[in-house]
Amino acid sequence: MIGHEAGGPSNSTSAASSPREDGQAAAGRSSTPGADAAGFASGEDGGGGDHGGGDHGGMVLPALAPARLRNRLGPVRRVLFFGKSMSRTRCTGALVDAFERHGVEVRWRNLVTMRRWFGQQIANKMARAEFRRYRPDVVFVFYRDLPLVLADEFRRTARLVIWCEEALEVLDGSIVDYFQLADLVCMSNPSRFAWLRERGLDNMAFLMSGFSPRYHHAAPPTKPVRDVAFIGGPGRRGQRADFLAEIARRFDTEVFGRHWERWRHLHRDLRIHAPVDNRAYAKVCATSRIVLGVNEVNDDLYYFSNRTFLTLACGAFHLTHYVPRLEDVFKDGEHLVWYRSNDEALAKIAEWLPRADERARIAAGGHAEVMQHHQYYHRVARILHWLQHGLPAFGPEPWVPTPQPQGDADPASSAIGP
Repeated sequence: MIGHEAGGPSNSTSAASSPREDGQAAAGRSSTPGADAAGFASGEDGGGGDHGGGDHGGMVLPALAPARLRNRLGPVRRVLFFGKSMSRTRCTGALVDAFERHGVEVRWRNLVTMRRWFGQQIANKMARAEFRRYRPDVVFVFYRDLPLVLADEFRRTARLVIWCEEALEVLDGSIVDYFQLADLVCMSNPSRFAWLRERGLDNMAFLMSGFSPRYHHAAPPTKPVRDVAFIGGPGRRGQRADFLAEIARRFDTEVFGRHWERWRHLHRDLRIHAPVDNRAYAKVCATSRIVLGVNEVNDDLYYFSNRTFLTLACGAFHLTHYVPRLEDVFKDGEHLVWYRSNDEALAKIAEWLPRADERARIAAGGHAEVMQHHQYYHRVARILHWLQHGLPAFGPEPWVPTPQPQGDADPASSAIGP
C-alpha cells in the first residue's frame, strides 16, 4: 500500500490503537472503522456537535447546501486525508483522531513528505493510485496540502472538504480557484466570507479550531517555576517581541518557540527556549502561573490563535488578547481572562499573580468548557452531519456554541472519548 511505499514500514492502525505522540508522524497512516460511519446522524452527538446537544435559534434545518453538495449528500465511511504532520500543534493528527472516534475509516497521507522523498511527479502518481484503490467517500485536505491538479481530479468521484485555520490576511485569485473545487470549505475566520461570496463561492462554513484530548491534556499538578509563559513565535512582523520583552522586565517570563534568534540581541531580558511538542506544552502549562495568549490577528470576528484551545485543554490559567465576539465563545473571569492592550495585559498579570485559588478556579472552568464544546470531535461531528444532510441556513452572524457558566456543564459531555 502507499503508506509502505511512501514511508518505509506500513503505518496501519486501528481506530482504537494509541497514536504516536512524539511528533514523528509518518507520511502515511491508515485506520479501520470501529462503528457506523454516520454515528452523528444516529444521534451520537446530539444533533449539533459544537454545542453539546440542545436547540439553538441561529441554526435552521432542513439545510440549504451548495448545488454540488446537494447532489452528493450521504454518509461518510472512508476518508482520504491529506495534511502535513504538524508535530507541535498536532492539528492534523487531532482531526484524523476525531474522524476515527466517529467510526470513520481514515487514510492519512503527507504529500509534502512524499514529494521530498520521491519528487512531485512520483508522489502525485502514488496519490492517484491510492485514490483509485481506496475509493474514498471524502477527500479531506488541510488547507492546500493537496495540489490543485489532484484536488480537481479527486473531486469528480469523491466529495472534497477543505479545512482552513489560516487568517487569510492576503486574499487572491489562487484561493478562489482552490476553494471553488470543494463541496465544503470549513474556515475559522468568518470575516473572509463576504470577499469569497462576492467571487461566487457559496460552499463555506464557519468552524473554529479545536484540540484532541489524546494529544493535549493536563499534566500532573506541579509547583510553578515561572510567572508567565508564552508558547509561539515572535509573529510575522516581530510584533510580539517588544511586548514580551516588556513583560519579562517586570515578571519572571519564559518564551518557547521558533524564530526568536533574530530578536535575542534586541531583547536580552527574554529567556527563550526551543519549540515544544504536545507533551512539553502540557508541562509548560502545568509549571506556569499564567500562560499568555498573543494573537497574530486581533480585529477579525471570532478569530484567535488555536493555542487558546490547547492551553485550556492543558488546564492552564490563560490570559489572552480580546478579539471581537470572544464573549460569545468564552466568559471573561470564568473560562479565561482577556486584555485589550499591552498596558492592560501588564496590569492583569500583576492583578492575577497573587490570586492562586482564583486562577485555579478559572483554569478548571476553561478546561471543562473546551472539553464539552471545543474538541475536534465536535467539529467533525458537524462536518459528517453536513455531508449527509447539507449545510444549515445560518443567519447573518456566525453560529458558535454558547459558553456555559461554571457548574452548568454536563460531566458526561466532558468525558467523550474514543
